[in-house]
Amino acid sequence: MNGFLLINKPAGITSYDVIRQIKKCLPPKTKIGHSGTLDPFATGLLIIAIGRQYTKQLNQLIKFDKSYTAEITFGIETDSYDIDGKILKETKENLNLDIDTVKSKLNEFKGTIEQTPPAFSAKKINGVPAYKLAREGKQTELKSSLVTIYKVDLINNQLIENKISVSIDCSKGTYIRSIAHDLGRKLSVGAHLSKLTRTAIGKNKLINATNLNEISETTLKLHLKIDLEQ
Repeated sequence: MNGFLLINKPAGITSYDVIRQIKKCLPPKTKIGHSGTLDPFATGLLIIAIGRQYTKQLNQLIKFDKSYTAEITFGIETDSYDIDGKILKETKENLNLDIDTVKSKLNEFKGTIEQTPPAFSAKKINGVPAYKLAREGKQTELKSSLVTIYKVDLINNQLIENKISVSIDCSKGTYIRSIAHDLGRKLSVGAHLSKLTRTAIGKNKLINATNLNEISETTLKLHLKIDLEQ
């Protein structure tokens, strides 16, 4: 019962909820972990490692590049930069956005950029996750870091009801929520991340993942992988 699982995480649960459900199918005290958190509203690929031999490899998996599809909604800015956050600013009048302007500003994110994580993130400040401080109403000053955006392209080249869909290939440590927030600021209308799906971790694709509800004590072994694509 040792190996990797490629899981398609559904919306509405945490990444640890996925771990908790898979644990029920394993012998007690089995080592288990995942290769990078997805927020509760997000869906897509989680790589689950089962057994000490495989959980020891998670530090390497976390370094892999990632791919996502995302929906960005303009006119509403939230404290967490995503749909689950508290609305801080809302523009109800016509935003007067056009797709060419949006595309031009989106292109500014390509390459190696300096990015500041959201206050509601797992980044630690003096050993305390930033989101815990933010929930307590404490001011947080997160340091920016360099990340690389290899690709950020519009899907369907359309702006529908003040929303766009984009595909993004990026380095580890990239916050797609921050891209949405910063794009809204560049366009002076505000924005937040309203949908997110992780489609790849390195060369491991969502298309090869198993739905969480298909995992049980009897099926778990069928879905285990001994090796991942590097």
